[in-house]
Amino acid sequence: MEPSLLPNIYDFIAHTYPFTMLSTLEQDALAARVKISYHQKDDILESAQICKVGLYMIRTGALEEVNRNGSLRARLGVGDTLCYSQLDKEGESDYTIRFIENTLLYLIDKQVLNFIISRNPSLKQCFDSRDEIRLEATRLLVEKNENTSLFSKPISTICNTDLARVYAQNTLQETAQSLYLKKSDIAFVMEQNKLLGLVTKSDLTYRALAQGLDYKTPINKIMSTNIISIESTHTIFEALELMISHNIKNLPVLENGELFGLVDAKMLLQNSILQAVYLIKQIKKETSLKNLSKLCQKKQDVFLTLARFNLPPKIILEVLSSIADATLRRLCELAEERLGPAPCNFAFMVAGSQAREETQILSDQDNAIILERGLNDEESTYFTNFASFVCLGLNDCGYKLCDGNYMATNPKFCKSITLWEEQIKKWVSTIDAKSMLDLSVFLEIRPVYGDEFLVKRLQKLIVETCKESKRFLALLCATCQSTTPPLGVFRQFVLSRDGQDTLVFNIKSQAINIVTELARLYGLAAGCLSPKTSERLQAALKAGLMDQETYRELSEALQFLLRMRLEHQKLALESSKPLSNNIAPDLLSQFEKNHLRDAFRIIARQQDAAAFRFRGLL
Repeated sequence: MEPSLLPNIYDFIAHTYPFTMLSTLEQDALAARVKISYHQKDDILESAQICKVGLYMIRTGALEEVNRNGSLRARLGVGDTLCYSQLDKEGESDYTIRFIENTLLYLIDKQVLNFIISRNPSLKQCFDSRDEIRLEATRLLVEKNENTSLFSKPISTICNTDLARVYAQNTLQETAQSLYLKKSDIAFVMEQNKLLGLVTKSDLTYRALAQGLDYKTPINKIMSTNIISIESTHTIFEALELMISHNIKNLPVLENGELFGLVDAKMLLQNSILQAVYLIKQIKKETSLKNLSKLCQKKQDVFLTLARFNLPPKIILEVLSSIADATLRRLCELAEERLGPAPCNFAFMVAGSQAREETQILSDQDNAIILERGLNDEESTYFTNFASFVCLGLNDCGYKLCDGNYMATNPKFCKSITLWEEQIKKWVSTIDAKSMLDLSVFLEIRPVYGDEFLVKRLQKLIVETCKESKRFLALLCATCQSTTPPLGVFRQFVLSRDGQDTLVFNIKSQAINIVTELARLYGLAAGCLSPKTSERLQAALKAGLMDQETYRELSEALQFLLRMRLEHQKLALESSKPLSNNIAPDLLSQFEKNHLRDAFRIIARQQDAAAFRFRGLL
């Protein structure tokens, strides 16, 4: 190699992931060992130049990977790295490489690559032949940054162990004295080292003094026994997730089943992440629709805080879903205060992303009402007004009205449980385009207000009816195939133009939704009652409908795509730009492009696998 070429090679290596993680000396040494090759348009690389050779990086030009059956595997351009999957391949390669432009390649041969890995074992996953392992490596890299390192520590490292402890026969007065001495708002009721219950200052005020109880009354008469707790070995992140999901500010910490300490909201990232808990508490108390709307504007601040800490997408989406649930629940309460008690038992349920607990800043409404029985005209008017108040209130609170009118304000989606059950059976048996669309909205439902048994009953019918209909599963599989990931037409991406004539792809419709639909298909086939995407995948794995590798591939692809969408939305909010699911590839780093290609390839592969399993049921 001519020495004059080294600076260009070094600069390219130093800006190409994962070589960016090497030391400067290692990058220098690597640049000196890079081999250069030139290829004209229509040149071909066959197995001998692909298998067990090393990794190629495209410096200039473009090429295609073509599967042995002639189908296109990928189109790659400047900055892309290829041949990961062929590093240990024996014999014939899985694909050939055809150059579609005059191209300059850098080659890091396998021996050099092995030397790099031996010096940097943590990078081994970054060079794995499997797409999902490389995606996992990027996820772990993000989660290990300095902002999130706190979350991996055991909860025992920050909890308070100087607690107010009393016993079941201690009196109200003795408990109050214990709280005073410990300067605490909460006392734990013990039997030896076993936790029986807890009592707060508020309990002493509202459940004792306000009720006129004698100060000598045993504390076990007013203690709470339904206690959410966590083991001391669990992480701060797990404690945070538990507190948010249950909307609690105090969490007892146990060690081997015995009381060890207490963690409260102030201990967990003061004035930051647990602002969500306080926002939910404010929403639950708000009496004015106008003020409720103002409160809900703060959900963007909560989102930005969570996103800036690089928390896993799962917890961010669950927090936003909890805020949406609290808003809907409060609106239902305000509706009953305004209209009076409901004339019959009912449930207000959510569907779609909120039912999956995947609410994000752009999510609109998908909801419905289930009634325990049919209604007369006066009763129907009540629920018409009820639904209108709630859905318009949600719109005022930033959860826009559904364009498809899949809301409780639509009489089609506010009816008795009997009519709902008849409708579900009709949708599954009819199987036309409109029925598939209507049913797809309600394949994920979850109760938020009212009689949750009505929703559970309908949920059970949906899963059982869909699981038993092989034809329905086959058509649902066809729906999963109707959209393909944007891989292969223009270099990596199939692009469309947005309203500003910018070339973009839609990460929701062209990627995330496909994984959600695949999880739905497998989850229904496994009889999974949960609407959550992660739990559907786990159910399919447990039922033997997918293997561990498939489960891991879909899980890692989904987490990467969700994180990218949330990061895109965070940047839009920070720069006061309109929120959307459209992403311009030109604005992505090479790191993001490379791993998007991995995620898209996983999706395409799993679409084919699902078609093989389910399409034959027609």
